[in-house]
Amino acid sequence: MSGLDQEPEITIVYYLHKSRSVKTLFKRGLDGKQVGVFASRTPDRLSRIGIQDVRLLDINGTTLFVKGLDAVSGTPVLDIKLKI
Repeated sequence: MSGLDQEPEITIVYYLHKSRSVKTLFKRGLDGKQVGVFASRTPDRLSRIGIQDVRLLDINGTTLFVKGLDAVSGTPVLDIKLKI
């Protein structure tokens, strides 16, 4: 984790371990419009890999505290990248 505390934003690569099978079309919860998976924020994705830029708030040992990560507690983190 050395030097990571110098970065205000990082990119988290994570595994969507609670993802379910993907439907081709479904009603979007936001507005009820019928859409496909790429026009939605459904956690049920074709790929189970999630990538998100987040704001790094604090580091305590090997625990990162971030803001803006759209993942459930316990989601496995695969990699951490510097946001360039």
